[in-house]
Amino acid sequence: MSDRDNAAKSRGSDGGLRSPSRRLILGGIPVAVTLASKPALAMTGECSVSNALSGNLSHPLPEGTNCGLTPESWIKLAGTEQLWTRTGFAPSTSFLSACGSQSFGSQWSCGDQSLLAALEGGLTVTCKVGKDSVTLNARNFGAQLAAAILNAGCFSPTNYPETVSQVRALAAAVWSSQPATQSLAQSQLDAATGRVSNLNINS
Repeated sequence: MSDRDNAAKSRGSDGGLRSPSRRLILGGIPVAVTLASKPALAMTGECSVSNALSGNLSHPLPEGTNCGLTPESWIKLAGTEQLWTRTGFAPSTSFLSACGSQSFGSQWSCGDQSLLAALEGGLTVTCKVGKDSVTLNARNFGAQLAAAILNAGCFSPTNYPETVSQVRALAAAVWSSQPATQSLAQSQLDAATGRVSNLNINS
């Protein structure tokens, strides 16, 4: 066999060299690109109750992991007092004591229900509109704000994006607003609920 034949035999059908190392490098490119393009971990719900329970100073949770628990999760934990002791609050703590009360002259009035009652959807909120005091649907508002204050007390700032002060400021913005209609008053509650409900997602 001539030198030309040997050279041709060592080439593939496309005329390129049959080099395993070349194929390996080419085959690895898509994998490398995929890994490089993977977004960095954000606070998007990479946690669970079991992870939250195991996280402490000696075994910290990864920074940037959102461990915001759902209202239902906090209800289940109330009987065991697990995690509640880390929040600075108790199931019997009143919602207003935790999240802040209305100032004198506010149109708003909030019941004295506990955090646990609020988590269960039992918070009552009324707003004076004109000469009438109207009762609003505060079920989700109470549950989500109560969960938010507990999550902030337990996990912020590394594992929950809202601090206790920020959650209280959210409630204070509602209490200081002066809605002219019942629908606008309800919108104030719903807006505050929406701010934190997408963070309270782990169970």
